[in-house]
Amino acid sequence: MKRYLPLISKISPLLIFLLMEYLVQDLSRISYLISISLVLVIFSVWGVKTRKDTDIKWYIFLIFPVLLELSFTTYLVMEPISPTPHYLILVNSVILYFYFRTLRSFFSGIDKGVSLNNITIFGNFILVFFMASSVYGLQSFLRFPVFVLMAFFSVFLALVVYSVMYVNKVDNRVSIFYVLIVCLIMIELAWSVYFLPVSYKVSGMVLAVCYYMVMGLSRHHLAETLNSKTVKLYFGFGFLSILIILLTSRWI
Repeated sequence: MKRYLPLISKISPLLIFLLMEYLVQDLSRISYLISISLVLVIFSVWGVKTRKDTDIKWYIFLIFPVLLELSFTTYLVMEPISPTPHYLILVNSVILYFYFRTLRSFFSGIDKGVSLNNITIFGNFILVFFMASSVYGLQSFLRFPVFVLMAFFSVFLALVVYSVMYVNKVDNRVSIFYVLIVCLIMIELAWSVYFLPVSYKVSGMVLAVCYYMVMGLSRHHLAETLNSKTVKLYFGFGFLSILIILLTSRWI
C-alpha cells in the first residue's frame, strides 16, 4: 500500500477534477463525492511524507487541502448553471497539483520551505475567499443562523492561520497569540462586510483581501521587517483592491 501512496498524490488532482465535474451534473451525490475527495487528499499528503523527521507534524499540512475541498464544494453547489463552475474546478485542481508537488519537494529536502510558504500565501487567499463566500452564501440562500456560520468560520480560520505559522516555523506560544489576534480582527471585519449590500461573492472577495493584508503585515512583524513603507504598501493595495471590487461588482 505504501509504495502506491506517492502515485496517489500525483493523480489525485485529476481524480478530484473528475469528481467535481460529476458533482456539477448530479448534486444528489455530494456526500459521496466530497468524502472520496477528502480521502484522496488525506492519502496524498500522507503519501508525500518521505522524510523521517519526528519534529515535522505532517498532519498540519492537511489543513489547507481539506478546508479547500470543503469550502470549494460548498461554494460550487451555490453557483448557477454556467461555464464558471468548470473554470473553478480547474483552478481548484491546479492549486492542489502545485500544493502536493511542493509538499513532495519539502519532505524530500529539496525545498527548505520557501516555495511552500509562497504557495501557501496564494492558496490561503483563495481558500479564505471560498470559506467567506460559503458563509455569506449559506446565510443568503438557506438562511442558516449567521452566528453559527461565523463560529465555524472562526474555527477554520484559526486552523488556517496556525498552519501558516507552522510553515514559517514560528514558536508555538507566539503562534497561538497571532492566531487569536488575527482571528479577532478578521471576525470583526467579517461582521462588517456582512452588512454590505453586495452579493456573497463580492463579500467573500473583500474579506479575502482583508485577510491578505492582515496576514502580510503579521508576517512582516514576525520577521521584524515591518516599517511605515510596508504598512502603506499593504493598506494602499488593500483599499485600492476593495474599491475596484466594489465599483465593478453588481450591487444587490
